[in-house]
Amino acid sequence: MTANGKNNKPEQQAFSGSEWLRYTRHIQLPQIGAQGQQALKQSHVVVIGCGGLGSPVLLYLAAAGIGHITLVDGDTVDLTNLQRQILFGMDDIAQPKATAAKQRLSQLNPEITLDAVNEPLSLNNAESLIAPADLVLDCTDNFATRYLINDVCATLKKPWVFASIHQFSGQCSLFTPGDGHACFRCLFPEMPTGVADCNTAGVLGVLPGMLGMFQANEAIKFLAGLPTPLNNKLLLVEAIDLTFRQIQLTQSSDCIVCQQHKSADELDDFYSAACASNESDPLEVSAGYFESIKNNEEVLLLDVRTHAERSAFHMNGIHIPLSDLEGTISKLSKNKTIVCYCQSGTRSLKAAKQLKRLGFTCHSLKGGLATWLKSVR
Repeated sequence: MTANGKNNKPEQQAFSGSEWLRYTRHIQLPQIGAQGQQALKQSHVVVIGCGGLGSPVLLYLAAAGIGHITLVDGDTVDLTNLQRQILFGMDDIAQPKATAAKQRLSQLNPEITLDAVNEPLSLNNAESLIAPADLVLDCTDNFATRYLINDVCATLKKPWVFASIHQFSGQCSLFTPGDGHACFRCLFPEMPTGVADCNTAGVLGVLPGMLGMFQANEAIKFLAGLPTPLNNKLLLVEAIDLTFRQIQLTQSSDCIVCQQHKSADELDDFYSAACASNESDPLEVSAGYFESIKNNEEVLLLDVRTHAERSAFHMNGIHIPLSDLEGTISKLSKNKTIVCYCQSGTRSLKAAKQLKRLGFTCHSLKGGLATWLKSVR
């Protein structure tokens, strides 16, 4: 007992001494303060994708003191990732991304809980991973997964932050199901087709950093109870001329998720069809087989990339950009087996299919130059 008769028990405190020092710049902000920082500490966030977008998102969320972060990614670190995926270094190549990211974030902030899930988001695990979360961040690079995130979050009434990147352009939005706001399917009712990914179209290295920081910014504000201007709005970013534009979103009256309330399980066929496009094609040949035949006199190599791409690196053979192929068929001989190649195998497969319809014997290098180069290193 003290002299005034009160019990001399230590007063409860929200943070340890090391936490207070770590987060003091947040706590000093009147808009966040100790209460907002405590909200961050008590939050559970699921980040799906640990690559270009996931790298800045995870670094800033971990640094900000998000108490529990679940990292979901079924991919491994590759040399081509290091141009933009700043979580990783040379020593991480061939390591599972989620595990490597967890190790890096543990060094940054040992005060938080990190779970690494080394498998892609799927119908089998999406609900169990998303259900405990206070917020989900979509840092993926494919539409099928993005629709799955939307549909599960809509069913479970979970807010999520979306971002996507393409060359010099980016998009970002916060979706909050259950309050009459639009969902991702309201914005994109049908899955876009013919959109080249980063492997084919390229991407400015800092662009995922820019969009990832916008995601992290909205996430921190949302969890701390601050205004989130991207809620039900779509931010459009053009890095080439540094312009920003916001679009107000409107809920669709015939959205199969918002209005018809179909769950992810009911939309199983949709994801199956989307994922089927990633399966191997009979015209594709492996990097190993390509290596064994590329110098054969009966084989003609056909580079279908752009002139700029070819000037950076090529493997000899004939060069006809895919856009010019139809008008230059006369340059090709039907007496040889044509093996098409490009950066990632997407354009070369289109070329091979086009040539096959015209009676040529042809193949496409699966995975493109990137896969072949890794196999011969």
